[in-house]
Amino acid sequence: MKRNRIIWLCLWILSLVGISIKGGAVTYGLFALLTLVPAASALYLLAVYMLFHIYQNLGQRFVSVNEPADYRFALVNEYPLLFVGIKVRFFTGFSTITDLDSDTEYELKPHTRTEKQTRLICKYRGEYEIGIKEIEIQDFFRLFKIRYKNKECIHAVVKPQLIKTDSLGGIELSDAVKESERGRSEPDIISREYVPGDDRRFINWSQSARTGSLMTRELTGSDHREVTIITDTFRTGTEQSEFIPAENKILEVTLAVSYYFCRSNIRAASYHLSQELVRLTADSTQKFEEFYEGVSEMMFDSRNTHKRLYDAVTRCPDIFESSMVFLILSKWDADADALLSQLEAGGLCTVICFIGDSENDRPDLSCHRNCRLAVFSPFEELSKEAGE
Repeated sequence: MKRNRIIWLCLWILSLVGISIKGGAVTYGLFALLTLVPAASALYLLAVYMLFHIYQNLGQRFVSVNEPADYRFALVNEYPLLFVGIKVRFFTGFSTITDLDSDTEYELKPHTRTEKQTRLICKYRGEYEIGIKEIEIQDFFRLFKIRYKNKECIHAVVKPQLIKTDSLGGIELSDAVKESERGRSEPDIISREYVPGDDRRFINWSQSARTGSLMTRELTGSDHREVTIITDTFRTGTEQSEFIPAENKILEVTLAVSYYFCRSNIRAASYHLSQELVRLTADSTQKFEEFYEGVSEMMFDSRNTHKRLYDAVTRCPDIFESSMVFLILSKWDADADALLSQLEAGGLCTVICFIGDSENDRPDLSCHRNCRLAVFSPFEELSKEAGE
């Protein structure tokens, strides 16, 4: 394009020199023709802008992360004018389109259309625009081009991905459950004879001395089989590029943890803030679809602060009766730290699932003893290590 402009400018200057030195009908005609070229190009671009149409369609209204969906678009010329130098630019931040290149140039003859059908993959959960983002058009002489935003983008509603795994962030979920069960069991004063395999920490040495045989304290208390998952719905940032990847990963971890316990026949209870504290439960893989839909519909909001979450959780006794807690969030502050302290004070083993890339933003857990930390990048996939 730059080369064509230089060529036109050189020809225009030569024609100007020609009419200055010699004149004549041919020289003046050439000068007038070269002078009108930019105006004609601008009028052509305006005509294409007004008359050119794009139609695009996604095969389904709701799509899931990393699941290919049928995508089709058509470039249409319904008028007796040749359209040349047309390029389409796609949204690439949150979605990818296979087998199509944004540098491909299309030419549409009068009363024709060009159709392309391929697959589109969404990277993150949320609501955002996909497909064709911008259109670029050029004139016949390749002197000018204009780029403008597509007026009819596809607004996609994307559901989170369900990852089936036995470990998260280097933590084996089965080991975490065993730790929580040991922490919630309390030795009672009732004793019985020691048998191989009993925990030696609970041997009643004074009674053993009196009876002449090893005696161990009984483990009593409620069978806390419900695992609590506290999902933070506080929205950090104002730009989609900031909050969509983090929110997607928060829900992905929530689903992965919940599904693991469902497969293990342990009830998972997920809590999150909306207008109030909302509870979702899943206790079997057969009923997991309803739980999945509930998690998919979670709404993030800057008003769902950690102070509100702290107040709501500390007023919910069911949480403190569970076997352990997973706290899933992407921002750590004083209120989140206070919430962890309350959970530990209640005797709960807690796993902090923190979503973030920066080392400086990670929780400082040096003052906490009964918790573990798992860190996840918003932009990396969870490991897939287990099937059904």
